[in-house]
Amino acid sequence: MDDAGVQLKTISDSTANSVSLLISILVRYPEIATVNFVPEGKILKFTFMTASPISDRLWDDFRNRLLESVEAYAFLVRRGTPGIKVELLEYGNVSIVEISRDIETLTQEEISLIIELARSSLGSELIAEGSNSDGEFEEELVYQDEMIETMLDDLRESVQQRKLIGFREEGRVLVFNKQTGQTKS
Repeated sequence: MDDAGVQLKTISDSTANSVSLLISILVRYPEIATVNFVPEGKILKFTFMTASPISDRLWDDFRNRLLESVEAYAFLVRRGTPGIKVELLEYGNVSIVEISRDIETLTQEEISLIIELARSSLGSELIAEGSNSDGEFEEELVYQDEMIETMLDDLRESVQQRKLIGFREEGRVLVFNKQTGQTKS
């Protein structure tokens, strides 16, 4: 196989792994409304929605707790300085929380930490689709977590050029290539 064939296979494999990662994250964590992959800087952006506006005090508490927790976790596991950005967008009676995180230092355990912090801080206002993972078998959750970690490792080492967005619609998880609008599911 020539160099072009090897590069094409690598790009197509990395795209498939990226799509699988977004799907796995959305299936595992029903609190995440959307997840985006931005190839410039290798960033994953997690979006959460609340059923009502978030007060300034609650936002400050959540944001500070999240940043401190992510930094402490990164220090404890010696993963380097995390690249993290946290934003709040208000749309009428709904708040949207966007957490952008570089994948170089991101782990599956940190994603779980972020979800737990969102659950505990935003409480019943946090919109989650489908059933909560509490009813699932522990073995299934462990398997999903291992798959997410493996796909994060693959994504760190691959060349990915496509901007992807994953979200839920009518009980299905959809992933789109943002450049062309092509659907992957």
